[in-house]
Amino acid sequence: MDHGLVKRLRSEVGDRLAAQRRLDAASGLPAMSPEDERQFARALIAQALEAHARADISAGRAPLTAMEEEELATGVHAALFGVGRLQPLLEDERIENIDINGCDRVFLGYADGREVMAEPVADSDEELVELIQALAAYSGLSSRPFDTAHPQLDLRLPDGSRLSAVMDVTLRPAVSIRRHALARCSWPTWSPTGPCCPSSRTS
Repeated sequence: MDHGLVKRLRSEVGDRLAAQRRLDAASGLPAMSPEDERQFARALIAQALEAHARADISAGRAPLTAMEEEELATGVHAALFGVGRLQPLLEDERIENIDINGCDRVFLGYADGREVMAEPVADSDEELVELIQALAAYSGLSSRPFDTAHPQLDLRLPDGSRLSAVMDVTLRPAVSIRRHALARCSWPTWSPTGPCCPSSRTS
């Protein structure tokens, strides 16, 4: 997946979401519910991908395949409402342990005993810290900071997994997520799945 393109589309769709919020407020309309906003975002992502495909064709480049577009749409939605490249790891029920030592050193422990090194989960250590802060917020801990003044964070994720993170007291931010194979549940708060729903707001 082109993570640079994910970032660009995430910024574009995020700007359009923010503009719609301002327009709704100025018009006296009620704020969108979290689910409505996610559905609206899916429609905006589909429009952005369509525009990207037209630009590729106009420039003589081959457009993305349907599978590539689906992966890209999921990545953009996860960047908007989830935890970016950590999202698929958290959704993979085969993974029991995730150890991250800096954004580009990611080690996965599988339930069958395998241990593998995975792709980076962020482009920088600063972005990794932002992902940890997002996890804390999605876990209802927005009042518990993770920054230079509070360099350690321990929390329980919605599926029962335990997360421990440190920064500054180590050379690079480090994250450890311990999961339990028999205690799986979904992550409905920021699940990127679901059909793209047409919305009158996109017109």
